[in-house]
Amino acid sequence: MGSGIKQVSNQPLTEVSTADRDGVGTLRYDEDGNIYRYVKNTATTALTAKQPVCYEVALAGSEAIFQSVLTPATADLMMAAGIAVTAIGASGGSMYGWTQVRGYFNGARVLAVSGTAGAVGEEYIGANGATTLARSVGAGTAPIYPKSYTLLEVVSAATGATVFADVFVNCL
Repeated sequence: MGSGIKQVSNQPLTEVSTADRDGVGTLRYDEDGNIYRYVKNTATTALTAKQPVCYEVALAGSEAIFQSVLTPATADLMMAAGIAVTAIGASGGSMYGWTQVRGYFNGARVLAVSGTAGAVGEEYIGANGATTLARSVGAGTAPIYPKSYTLLEVVSAATGATVFADVFVNCL
């Protein structure tokens, strides 16, 4: 019996399009068990490759919530939707592409903060109004978000720097 998730797709994970070519909201998986969702960027700004994205809270209560994504903002932080596999254009351009919603992700954009370095196993979420992940709670505090990212390597405490770190995406 199948999982109900596609393994074969019309396009590579790194390809973007101006039209819906794979069925917005469609899930697919790869040979390593990572899961991806085909989405539409509804924002007026492009998404950066390897940045976290959120579902649009304004669409809550409809099926469309799992089809549209944007850069994290305060109202949307609890609606983590994964990480953009590649840069996805702004609404009106090449706005359709893939996000990773579950599994190991190599080199996600992470914001380094002053004080305590990020530790393996810490919970991270999309940073408000930014294209990076940030610590969700104080170091050593239990996770609180059902959809989040788990740090898989130590991140330096260099204030304000964007670094690339391996994370486990848990946004399905």
